Amino acid sequence: MSPSARRGVDSPLARSVTRRTVLGAAALTPVAAFLAACSASGSESSGTASAKLTNQLNIYTWPDYFSKADLSAYAKKYGVTPKISTYTDNNTLYTKLNSAGGAGYDIVVPSSSWIKQISDKGLLEELDHDRLDLKNLDQSLLNRNYDPHNKYSIPKDWGLLGVVYDPDATGGEIKTWQDFFDAGAKPGVSGRIRMTSAAEETVGPALWIQGKDWNTKKVSDIEGTADFLTGFAKHVKTFSAFDANAMASGAIVMAQANQAYARNAILLNPKLKWVVPGPTSELWVDSFSIAKGAPDVDRAYQFLQYQLTPSVQVNETVYLGYPASLNGLKGKLPSSVKQSELIFGGPDLDFDKLSSFIVNPDTYPTFQDIQNKVQAAAGA
Repeated sequence: MSPSARRGVDSPLARSVTRRTVLGAAALTPVAAFLAACSASGSESSGTASAKLTNQLNIYTWPDYFSKADLSAYAKKYGVTPKISTYTDNNTLYTKLNSAGGAGYDIVVPSSSWIKQISDKGLLEELDHDRLDLKNLDQSLLNRNYDPHNKYSIPKDWGLLGVVYDPDATGGEIKTWQDFFDAGAKPGVSGRIRMTSAAEETVGPALWIQGKDWNTKKVSDIEGTADFLTGFAKHVKTFSAFDANAMASGAIVMAQANQAYARNAILLNPKLKWVVPGPTSELWVDSFSIAKGAPDVDRAYQFLQYQLTPSVQVNETVYLGYPASLNGLKGKLPSSVKQSELIFGGPDLDFDKLSSFIVNPDTYPTFQDIQNKVQAAAGA
């Protein structure tokens, strides 16, 4: 698929599909392997921060996750073309950094759900905020539960877990996750639903309608959703990658999706609606971090400062279809960007009602187990 088809501008986000099934990828691997990765001992890197800038910058990130124009402009300004290596899930990033061959990266881009797991293993450098201009960033994206005081990360861009749906099929508006499940059982909706393959995004809504936290440490709370979700599974058609064309044509009439997916479908079929259901839903944040033992910490800070430049933040948002972390970004986008309100989750989005998932190796295998049971019950 072409790079333009992998971005969140006007096409299905295949790049983001693999990116947003970060834990779905883990769910497809044996639990024992996942736990082994979580408990493996990281090797000490012999690399140290350089005393002066080198002519290299090594970035480990998601595929097609930087504007080509911005990378070229950086290379022209500083005389260094970043060397970019890619991964398609956070478990791969974690495993690579936690291996003997993990040294050599300057900048990595972990998701909020994995930052604590990676930093707790000593795989990220503590950030020197005196070397980063954070005053222009959206303060609601800072100091969140997965990285208090942004000790190891600064936000790159963010997305949401919501629902895109055909109100004619659902018979009305979806406002809550209970509405989502109730609508799913209706004739004309049942069998035409898409859910994600990320375990936390399947189990999370079932916990939220009970008033429970998806970051609970009680395995019994998580296990308590299994019967409800496996019972609902018969209504689900697919857990596969989001297909904007299927949504626009009516083959799928209700789908869990991030706002960029929803925007793609709505651009094709304006009668569709998007909502971030209550009582809570997911905020995920992909972030910049500096890898422990980075060969050139100075060059890493230089690149991060460049990425935080307001004009670059605008360019990245237009390119990716996800909002960068610049404060007041909405008013800075070109007027030519269609359905720009949806990039930011819609006019009624309340950040105070959003929650970020944090991988806990003591509980996540239970999430995975339930996801596997739900997909088996759905036959999908």
